[in-house]
Amino acid sequence: MNTFSDNPEARPEAQPEQNALTRGGTVPVAVPLVEQPPPALRDPVWSGLDVFRLLIIALVILFASVFAMLAVVPGATFKARALRLTALPELMIVAQMLAYLLLLGYMYILVTKERRSPRFWKALHWNWPANVWPFLGLGLAMQLVFLLLGRFLPFPKETPFDALLRRPATVILIAVFAVTLGPLMEELFFRGFFYPVLARRFGMGIGISVTALGFGLMHAAQYGYSWASVLLIFLVGLVLGSVRARKDSVAAGVLVHMAYNGTIILMLFFATDGFRHLEKLSQ
Repeated sequence: MNTFSDNPEARPEAQPEQNALTRGGTVPVAVPLVEQPPPALRDPVWSGLDVFRLLIIALVILFASVFAMLAVVPGATFKARALRLTALPELMIVAQMLAYLLLLGYMYILVTKERRSPRFWKALHWNWPANVWPFLGLGLAMQLVFLLLGRFLPFPKETPFDALLRRPATVILIAVFAVTLGPLMEELFFRGFFYPVLARRFGMGIGISVTALGFGLMHAAQYGYSWASVLLIFLVGLVLGSVRARKDSVAAGVLVHMAYNGTIILMLFFATDGFRHLEKLSQ
């Protein structure tokens, strides 16, 4: 007995796929969605304006650190404190160290928070080399060559930097700074942040040359604005920039820079009997 009525509306409907086949139609096939890869980040993720802002913030932090040291120095007036501070170069060096540490913190914020690149050292192309000795050797050889070259250039007899080499405590702080924070922060700024922006826009040669010029001018005041001193430091900057560009490694440049500074520190150490007889430097 037929349990369904003869009414067509009472009969169960066929599946849509079956109806389509019966009518000679085409069964729709679901097309899987292809997940698009995320857009590649710009390299570097920061801009030239960010580098300029970084420079301004570095100056502000440096001045703020010096003013913080003025609060530590005894004195009844601001002028008295300032004069006292100039007589204590150790505090000025500590202020610069503090400023560099604060600047490093802001560099991290700029890359990871503002530009949303979670891997700070990768974004900077840190790339620690597998063998550090060639870079340390290059720094040593460069210092020796430039010391020889310096004999043929008209350097001033006395510079502001030479005036710091009077007390063992000052020399020790300079030595620590010259092989740690100094090379690290200078390479991070010039070859880590500044160079890739220039190289992306103008090419590798311009990037190396402009950062080397800025590097030399940065140290001009320390050497009494002597053109010979600026020239030598400019040449050092060319070497450091070339290492950064050829090896794609900021860390390699830091190693060369540390070895370059460390060589002259060791020479001073042995020449003054462990910084105990600094008077030998004036002989």
